[in-house]
Amino acid sequence: MSIDQDLVARRWAAADADAERVLAHEQRLLRVTPWTRWSLGLGLVALLIAVVGLFLLPRGEDDGAHFTIAMVLATAAIASVIVRAVVTTRSRRDVGTAFPTVTTALSARERHAIARAVRGRVRAPQDRLRIVRAVAVLRAAPDQVERLIWYSAFWFALALGSSTAAPLGGALYCVAAVFSAGAAVYAWFDVARVRRALRTSPAPWDVSVPAASA
Repeated sequence: MSIDQDLVARRWAAADADAERVLAHEQRLLRVTPWTRWSLGLGLVALLIAVVGLFLLPRGEDDGAHFTIAMVLATAAIASVIVRAVVTTRSRRDVGTAFPTVTTALSARERHAIARAVRGRVRAPQDRLRIVRAVAVLRAAPDQVERLIWYSAFWFALALGSSTAAPLGGALYCVAAVFSAGAAVYAWFDVARVRRALRTSPAPWDVSVPAASA
């Protein structure tokens, strides 16, 4: 075996070892906990309040009400993101892998191939199925949707609390909020799609499943 082939084999072996550890915790990683449900619900409420306040709460010379509401919502968003970061750190320690990815050791081209398999664009060979499934499990975790919703609520809160004397800052906050909201919607549908794929037997990326005709 050449040096290049040995390096490739070592990369895939490292990814496979990480995948095995992730799949050992598959059910726990995919479980939607009560905290996640509460956080998602509160994040959506905070987002709604920020959007309604931004567009419907009348502005005058005194922006005190806007600022107070914005600071409460921004504080809630920061607290939620911190709690999620702590939970994610604990999960990483429990799984004992390069969470939240199992493809760190792979080359960019190899990571792209795994990502395409998770999206159902290509079929994965039999010896790569475990890695693809592990990547899909991490991608299907609901925490990324939760995090993006709170990011969007945070940026909308800053837009709400921005002064009328500095409209450019408020506009920039609105742009960031819209992008975050769009990313949250995309992540929501992506998580739902990957979860459906994980429940399918055999999985869409399995080489034994015939590819759909164009």
